[in-house]
Amino acid sequence: MDKEVIERAKDGDETAMSEIYDFYKDYVLRSSFLMLRNREEAEDVSENVFLKTFTHMNSFDIERDFKPWLSRIILNESRNYLRKYRNNSSTKIDEEQQISNFNLPNEKVIDLKTSINKLSTGDRELVTLRFYQELTIEEISKILKIQKNTVKVRIHRAMKKLKEYLKNVWWRKRFSK
Repeated sequence: MDKEVIERAKDGDETAMSEIYDFYKDYVLRSSFLMLRNREEAEDVSENVFLKTFTHMNSFDIERDFKPWLSRIILNESRNYLRKYRNNSSTKIDEEQQISNFNLPNEKVIDLKTSINKLSTGDRELVTLRFYQELTIEEISKILKIQKNTVKVRIHRAMKKLKEYLKNVWWRKRFSK
């Protein structure tokens, strides 16, 4: 995203805000979905993310990267949604959304998504930030406000758990035939 567009949005230019929305809408929805695992909830959160983004645009430091700042808003809004609404509703996984564009058979993709969903919220957030949103360790460190080494250790542990979940799923499938 061009800094000039962001600067115009900070000045209240609605055309620039529309450009930002068009550029990041899929990213925000996908990121929200990965955190919440429900399309309708992700759409609600996405609306809130853009509302917060444009409401607090003046607080964005133009010298910094926009994507980590936006990712922090996505993370906070997803967490807020979970705290506020999930206690009263059940988690429903939208099966159509489970299939992604990986070069894996659909069965393997479903196994991967199911295994990711078994991770704790914190581990799932880390995996999402690192591998789906493709943020750097440094960016994740800033977003979560923790040391870079801590991020590395937590991602390593999350991946180790994920690998174990996958191994168990594939092992059960192999011997249940």
